Amino acid sequence: MTDEANKPKVETKGHGLDGYDPLSIALSDTEEKARLLEEQTKRFIQSILKSYTGFYDIFSELTQNAIDALERRLEHEEFDPKIWVTIDIDNSLVRVVDNGIGMDSDEFRSFLAPAVSFKTGWHSRGHKGVGATFLAYGFSYIGVHTRRSGNELAAVLRQGRQWAEDASGTIQRPRFEGKKFSVPELETEPSGTAFEIIVGKSVGERPKDLSWIGATTPEQWFDVLRIKTPIGGIYLDEKKFEFSAIVSVVYNGKKDKKIFSASEYYYPHEMPDQKVASINEISAALNKIDGDSTTKFSKLPGEYKRLDAIYEVWTDEQLVSENSPFESALNEELLTLIRKHRAALYVCFLRSAKIWASFNNETLKLRKGIKVIQGGLQLATDSMVQGDLSVIPLTSAIGYQANSHVIVHFHDGNPDMGRKTFQPELKDLADTLAVRAVNICKRYLTHLKPDTGNVSSSPKKALYDWKKAQEQYRDQNPLSLVQDEKSLSIVSVPQQEQDVVALFHELVGLGYIRGLSFYATSSHETYDSLFFYDYDDRERFGFRRMENPLGVFEEFAVNNTSEPKILEYKYDFDSLVDDFEKEVKFDDGIDFVVCWDAGPKYREKYYLNSLLVGDEGTAREIYGATHQAFRDGSSTSVFEVLVLKDLISFLHDRDAEEARQKVRYKD
Repeated sequence: MTDEANKPKVETKGHGLDGYDPLSIALSDTEEKARLLEEQTKRFIQSILKSYTGFYDIFSELTQNAIDALERRLEHEEFDPKIWVTIDIDNSLVRVVDNGIGMDSDEFRSFLAPAVSFKTGWHSRGHKGVGATFLAYGFSYIGVHTRRSGNELAAVLRQGRQWAEDASGTIQRPRFEGKKFSVPELETEPSGTAFEIIVGKSVGERPKDLSWIGATTPEQWFDVLRIKTPIGGIYLDEKKFEFSAIVSVVYNGKKDKKIFSASEYYYPHEMPDQKVASINEISAALNKIDGDSTTKFSKLPGEYKRLDAIYEVWTDEQLVSENSPFESALNEELLTLIRKHRAALYVCFLRSAKIWASFNNETLKLRKGIKVIQGGLQLATDSMVQGDLSVIPLTSAIGYQANSHVIVHFHDGNPDMGRKTFQPELKDLADTLAVRAVNICKRYLTHLKPDTGNVSSSPKKALYDWKKAQEQYRDQNPLSLVQDEKSLSIVSVPQQEQDVVALFHELVGLGYIRGLSFYATSSHETYDSLFFYDYDDRERFGFRRMENPLGVFEEFAVNNTSEPKILEYKYDFDSLVDDFEKEVKFDDGIDFVVCWDAGPKYREKYYLNSLLVGDEGTAREIYGATHQAFRDGSSTSVFEVLVLKDLISFLHDRDAEEARQKVRYKD
């Protein structure tokens, strides 16, 4: 056969893809049904986009699909698996190429539609069919090139994000623009796929700025991708999948490229310049020495003393075995879940929580304040991390939460859309395992170096410094309110959520806020507090602009006792919006929010209507509320908000604060 006959069959300009609608698979042929199905499909896509809120989501989805494609090809043939990752900071472009299985024409036409997936089995890293939809309709530009069995396909989709967010119906559903296949990385490869996405060009796109974390070299990005994406696989109980990762970064007009052997998560015990030992190694060394515990420790080799970190891994069999250190913490239900999902556990306990900052700032050399890895509980499934770190729920020695990094891995954990939350029973199991793992590590504290961060000054000196810092803060951020001989005992502007709780309840106690009674306040339930209001006097509780500007709608003010209502405390309203985005809390479950301030982020989801302006207070339901929160585009308020900073200013100078409200919270 001639060389010409061996060349791939090249279909110019998209193999009939030009003008093709990638959502047509989900829509009907009849006009009316198509319209209804389009609205339903669009709502589904919008819910998918809302579930993706993280900086690293785009990298996770692209690399996850690439690694799955490599593994699918390996099922049929031996080859050298590779992934090319390009971070073009200058042009806000992310490009991921793999030499995996590629796609055929039918797959290419349907893979962007929601709930369409070609992956099967627990070994696939994702099979909900939402990741590709997020990539296509979460951004303004996506280009896809693929090759399989001699056929080449390529197309571009534009304005996916604009169409998904368009409420007016003026933006037409985007269609493919057929292109000629052009992927230099795959020039000598028989199959593979390239994705290219431009980021930050539309409202709501994340990331907006690829330089935000401060990574500008291939080495930095590779380490970050190991921690935050499937490039760093979790293989606690199975053979790791090895492939090459070629990472390129374009920054300030220069392109730098490095080749890495990629396969596994950047486990904290592997961080450089540390003296480390596993719990099993320490135990085995101690068991070889006769005598009591003091004698054993004194004769223990130096390699197991003055450590920077200890770590250990337990497989599902080790977790459920007799005499397991987890045995007393696990009931039959939890044991069943461990067996069903082949749960495995990793823990690393650092001598000092300050090592995290040192690693982020000095080793990775990321922007100050970036916390790419730190103490907490990381859930993982199907060989990859999922979602953000959560707090390890220790009830004693709570300070060790920040020292401990725990990973609980499930096979077929099946988290919700957008790499978010796991089923409650799996989260409860992970919490139980994490707490016990940290308690096991605490038994080996004598093997760790002292935390020099706490040794540099004596406890008395540290307490003295804290007192002076608080006095200085008070002088620079005073808080005062005196009316009708009633004055606040809190003298400083709140610094954290606990201060908000204290200030609010003092305002209630002094009578600035009236008619509220509290069932309970909790720091560990989903929501913070349960209360009710009881209004029995129009003069005392009814809104009157001059005499009682914090009052409620007059019809509420007499003989009105509410059902139990949910109150949520936050230092800043924006942090509650973050909870909503992470689906830790839900706005339709909250009636009243008390916070110190409201940053700008809420504007992405909500409109705050000020009740301190003019006669707007006539709409107030909860005495003292400063705002009503409306979902973007809705005419019905979801809950009321008390911004304490605004309330204090209003009580000091009504006219000045009312003028500020008109500017600060304008539509």
